[in-house]
Amino acid sequence: MEIPMHVKFLVPLAAIVLAACTGAAGLGGTASADLAPPPPDECQASTLGRYLNVLPTDDIKAAIAAQVGDRRIRYIAPGQAVTMDYLVFRLNVETGKDGRIKRFYCG
Repeated sequence: MEIPMHVKFLVPLAAIVLAACTGAAGLGGTASADLAPPPPDECQASTLGRYLNVLPTDDIKAAIAAQVGDRRIRYIAPGQAVTMDYLVFRLNVETGKDGRIKRFYCG
């Protein structure tokens, strides 16, 4: 019995698809498991606890910038729209409804 042409075509195609699903490592690339995750505090957010519940005046903003060094700092007010891009070195500073700093995080 002869194998129909469409089956002859589908078998190699299925093999290619399965090989692609095994990940980039099988194709000579780097698997995501081989990449080290970024350090959890590249933006030094954990060092800024003393500024929680403080109003972000110009002097406070300057002190925060001096402490974390040369990096992007984004101040986010409640309900403010922000981009969803993740920058490991960017410091995000969230303020509460009272205008005081409530949270620091990288991203």
